[in-house]
Amino acid sequence: MLSGVHPVRKATALEPRHETYRRRAPYLWAFYKRHPEDYQLTAVAHWAHGSISDLIMSTRPEDVAEADRQFVEDVKTFMVNPPKVEPKQAEVGPAFARLAPWAPKVVDWTHHLHEALYDIMADDRLTENERLQYIKQETDYYLSEPEMAFSPAPLNVIVNERVNLMAQPWFGAFRRQWPKATGLFWAFHWWHPAVYDTQVVYGTQQREAILNLDKVFVQTVFPNPPTRMLLSREIMPRFARMAPEAANIFDNLHQFHGITYDILSSPLVKDKKAELYRMIQLMLSRPGDRGLVTTQAPSVPQGDLSPLAYEEWMRMGPGEMGRIMGHGSDHAH
Repeated sequence: MLSGVHPVRKATALEPRHETYRRRAPYLWAFYKRHPEDYQLTAVAHWAHGSISDLIMSTRPEDVAEADRQFVEDVKTFMVNPPKVEPKQAEVGPAFARLAPWAPKVVDWTHHLHEALYDIMADDRLTENERLQYIKQETDYYLSEPEMAFSPAPLNVIVNERVNLMAQPWFGAFRRQWPKATGLFWAFHWWHPAVYDTQVVYGTQQREAILNLDKVFVQTVFPNPPTRMLLSREIMPRFARMAPEAANIFDNLHQFHGITYDILSSPLVKDKKAELYRMIQLMLSRPGDRGLVTTQAPSVPQGDLSPLAYEEWMRMGPGEMGRIMGHGSDHAH
């Protein structure tokens, strides 16, 4: 086994079902209390990410086009009547959780980090130095679970050096078969980081700003999604400078979603659990990965980007994903 690489779980082995939860903190649930509407939109996003796996697994090839259309309509309905609390991935994708229980666990664990950082930015009692300190503590806590924590290394390291994404036979299967759902997820990957930069820019006035951001998402981004996966540092350049490790972790989570859906969609993958677990093993944090954070490309675009703006370059063009993969937006996963 290569040094620093996690052992691959056997696909036939019995697996533990233990849970790891968030650490105690003075800011716990601050985002839920201050921005309940946005928290519920987060719940919709995570419902969509979890439920699509079961839908892919249960849909016949001849029914995919209609299922793709209906799925986006269902998400639209959920945005009008969202769940009150965020579901775990196994709750909305039970068949997928039975197939590969490790996969929803790593997703849920990263969602915990997501929620913790939203809470930190929502709590007005914290000073700037306290926020930075708590961000580091939460990131340390996340990375203290080596079998569930995605790498903080930049996405280009994960995609090109470890996964060798574009050489995988299943690459792009989901995007080709489920184009509407793909656009939906790329829209959510605009919205999630935009919330962070809205919190940074508007500070104590963030409540109204985030409600306005949600309107931009529902009225503009959702109907006209990006043509590629946007990276965190593109949409939240300010927060990415505050939390560069977390920004990379979220990019790697978003990429893992696409990898999961590709594997489930591809008829070329016979043992889907084994392939999913191989990908998790390649994408988990390794010793020394934190030292790779400073090697990533500078943030683009400039730091004066309005977090409430959905600009044309965000929707069209290759962006950072095209740069990483060495080609245009039509292939940006």
